Amino acid sequence: MDFNVHQRQGGAEPVLFEDTSSPHQQAPRSAPIHHHQYNPQQGSAPQQQQPNFEQYGQYMRDPMVANMAMQYGSSLATTGKAYVEQNLDRYIPISRVKFYFAVTTDYVVHKVLLLIFPFLNKEWGAYQSGGNEPTRHLNSPDLYIPLMAFATYVVAVAIALGNQGKFTPELLGMTATTAFVWFLIEIGIVQLAMYLISVSTEIKIFDLASFSGYKYVHMIICVTMAIFLGTMGYYLAFLYSSAAIVYFLICTLRYIILPDAAGSDRIAHGSKRRNNLLLLIAFIQPLIMFWLTYHVTYGPDAVEVAGKKL
Repeated sequence: MDFNVHQRQGGAEPVLFEDTSSPHQQAPRSAPIHHHQYNPQQGSAPQQQQPNFEQYGQYMRDPMVANMAMQYGSSLATTGKAYVEQNLDRYIPISRVKFYFAVTTDYVVHKVLLLIFPFLNKEWGAYQSGGNEPTRHLNSPDLYIPLMAFATYVVAVAIALGNQGKFTPELLGMTATTAFVWFLIEIGIVQLAMYLISVSTEIKIFDLASFSGYKYVHMIICVTMAIFLGTMGYYLAFLYSSAAIVYFLICTLRYIILPDAAGSDRIAHGSKRRNNLLLLIAFIQPLIMFWLTYHVTYGPDAVEVAGKKL
């Protein structure tokens, strides 16, 4: 049986089937794909084109673009400030806080003298909580004096312990933190007592913070006496300061906590629960004063240390 086999020239392998299709019907071959290969001899691999930062710099140096950016930034800052003030006022009444810092030099001087010498004052009138400015009524509370007294107390304690050779840089932060924590504890105790005995008064939280912060004025006196007169001077100052702060708070807060009684017999005619609340606020001050200041009397006597340094 004879088969006609077409062979290629040059000794090529035989072709079994011959392509009889036309050239137009043949499928086009795809173009060859060139792959970039990394050649170690040519250095690093090809990198992408870096952005031209000089073009952006020239664009930003344009006066018109700079003015537009400034206007946009200013409007954005104004909008953000208004948004923060609007939402912050929901949680912290900024307008009420400003009221407690609306003080003058004359008010501060007379109020500090009233705190130190309350026994000489004869006018303990009532005040409208959050209504009148502190400059209009000497018995009105403020937060300026407590805040300044708090900072001064921290510095005074550092000086007192420095005279004893116990000062460290961490002492300032530790003293401030301890005093602030006890301040919050005191406010919490008073608020809890008001809740447990079911007493509703006109005293606001900022009023309570103000009256509680006035004790720092007397704590400064105690620490100062400890620096110059030693342990004996500290205890003498502490006894007087305790009596002064208790007398001041009772005479001031009785018009708020005991509003139903009239005249000088407010405490005698007030309810028992309200009287207990008033006494709690007044007599808790000396306890915290002693706890935050008694440590300045330990160690060598301040007068002896000062004499040795001289």
